[in-house]
Amino acid sequence: MPKKECLIGRRFGRLTVIEATEKRDNKKSVYWRCVCDCGRETEATEGELMQGLVMSCGCLQRENQQKIAQRLHRIDGTCIEILEKRKYRRDNTSGFRGVLKTDNGRYRAYINFKGKRYYLGTYDDYETAVQVRLNAEEVIHNGFLADYYQWKEKTDQDPDWSAEHPLIFEVEKKDGHLVVSRGTKDSFITGGRG
Repeated sequence: MPKKECLIGRRFGRLTVIEATEKRDNKKSVYWRCVCDCGRETEATEGELMQGLVMSCGCLQRENQQKIAQRLHRIDGTCIEILEKRKYRRDNTSGFRGVLKTDNGRYRAYINFKGKRYYLGTYDDYETAVQVRLNAEEVIHNGFLADYYQWKEKTDQDPDWSAEHPLIFEVEKKDGHLVVSRGTKDSFITGGRG
């Protein structure tokens, strides 16, 4: 049996191989045209199919992402699990999350919340930038989690209560500083200029 026909009809995950194409990758491997169980077509090399690197037209990955998203608890655009398990990024140039070393040797602190980035200022020394970031985490991230768990406890006891008492936790910049609004109570964050 010629090599080009050896995969025809074989199944790999949700894909059934239909035919070889004229396309080749940089290693001269043949791209195979496949039909997915969902009806869409895609192309993959023999190596990608045999190693399980491509198992669908992309629908499997989308379904898995939706399943993960359904298991996560999102409140007002904020994922509780991500805040609880904050990790350091490997690509961080300063060694601490939310602190970047600038080209001029200074340190810029920032914090992300609800899809927005808030700058906390630029500082001459690393320790000050880290402390400003830690203060912001305490007020914003940990403050949000504390408010969420109090709100959730009341909601679990009385589901109708949450309709009249939405969780309010907003961050905004006022006069160069960040302020957290919790209903009628505001928290002031030192820093925030820059």
